[in-house]
Amino acid sequence: MKKLKVSIGIPAYNEERNIKNVLKSILDQKEKSITIKEIIVASDGSTDNTVQFAKSIDDQRLKVIKYVGRRGKPTILNRLFKIFKGDVLVIVDADSILKDELVIESLVSKLHKDKSIGVITGNPQPLPAETFLESAINNYIYARNKVFDKYDIGKSAYTARGFLVYSKKFLKNFILPDEVINDDTYSYFYCLRNSYRALNEKGAVVRYRPAQTISEHIKQSTRHLAGGVQLYRYFGQEAVDKKFSLPKMALLRIMLYQLIRNPMGYILLKALNIYCFYLSRKQVEKFDNKWESISTSKNLYTR
Repeated sequence: MKKLKVSIGIPAYNEERNIKNVLKSILDQKEKSITIKEIIVASDGSTDNTVQFAKSIDDQRLKVIKYVGRRGKPTILNRLFKIFKGDVLVIVDADSILKDELVIESLVSKLHKDKSIGVITGNPQPLPAETFLESAINNYIYARNKVFDKYDIGKSAYTARGFLVYSKKFLKNFILPDEVINDDTYSYFYCLRNSYRALNEKGAVVRYRPAQTISEHIKQSTRHLAGGVQLYRYFGQEAVDKKFSLPKMALLRIMLYQLIRNPMGYILLKALNIYCFYLSRKQVEKFDNKWESISTSKNLYTR
């Protein structure tokens, strides 16, 4: 079987605390059925040492693009869509780390033969919690993972979260709107609307850290929820809500799992999320593509 040529794109804004870790986890990847042709770090007007730290990694495949002035993630992604040279483009968030040496292989494997695939999403999983809030967030994710297969969550929009691969064919006619907040879920819905297949690969795990403080969780959660509302204007509320809806029994199991293992954490997280929900409805028009990033999610250190 001919090896798939893989380009990896990393949009980065002030990611000096993790850029070396994510790059090293990429360089550790096995290349059995793939060839990693290039790794592109696109710094979106970073004001810290992101560019210098990225350039300190010695590998001929690594390209570091330094944009002066912040342009926003959708603009950076659109640039990557135009310049990548591989058969597929894998987008990796700079504040994440690939779990093992076969993550990229797992993520792109189905693209060897199936030309109907537009997007394959990976499986972001949180690192062990360091704060009470973080443990509550992780508990929700563990609960959802428990019912993942039984209720086909892998076919829902919940899987489109910051780590995905695009086929070259799909990207020929794909452009992200400059104002889009959730680029990953926008890509997922655009894929379905245009008769491509959108799949999920559970075996392609990347590790990340959720927000560790209440203030940063509110910022991040409000933005994500506002991004979900924003999708209505592009794909219609019915289509979006359908892909984010879960069966009542799945929701009940997720709730019970959290209550049994961390009742106080569940109550705190539920209260915060209700607040973020109403806040997002008021602020959906205020967000732009240069949102304020949070800092505690950068505390990844090493794998």
